[in-house]
Amino acid sequence: MRALFNLLGTLLVGGLIILGIGGVAYHLFRENGWLSQGLGALWEAHYEAPFMTVTLLIAGFLVFKALHSAQVGNNSKSKIPDFVMFTFIAIGIFFFGRWLTSGHI
Repeated sequence: MRALFNLLGTLLVGGLIILGIGGVAYHLFRENGWLSQGLGALWEAHYEAPFMTVTLLIAGFLVFKALHSAQVGNNSKSKIPDFVMFTFIAIGIFFFGRWLTSGHI
C-alpha cells in the first residue's frame, strides 16, 4: 500500500512539473505571448529607458550564470535546482487551479 501511495505522489508531482513547464512554454511561445510582448517592450525601452534595458540584460546574464554554475547533479550543496523544481510545481498548481476555475490555462 505504501508503494502505491509513493507511486501516486510521484505521478502527481511529475504531472504538476510537466503542467508548469508546459503552461510556461505555452504562454511564452504562443502568438502575442510573453516572449513577444517582453521583447517588444525591451525594444521600446531601449529607446525610452536605456539604463533599465542594460540593467535587465545584466540581471538576466547573472541569473543564467548562477543556474549554469549549479548544474543538476554536479553540485550537491546547491539549492538552485531544488528551487527551480519547486517553482515549476507551484506554477503547475497555479495553472491547474486556473484550469479548474476558468477552463483554460
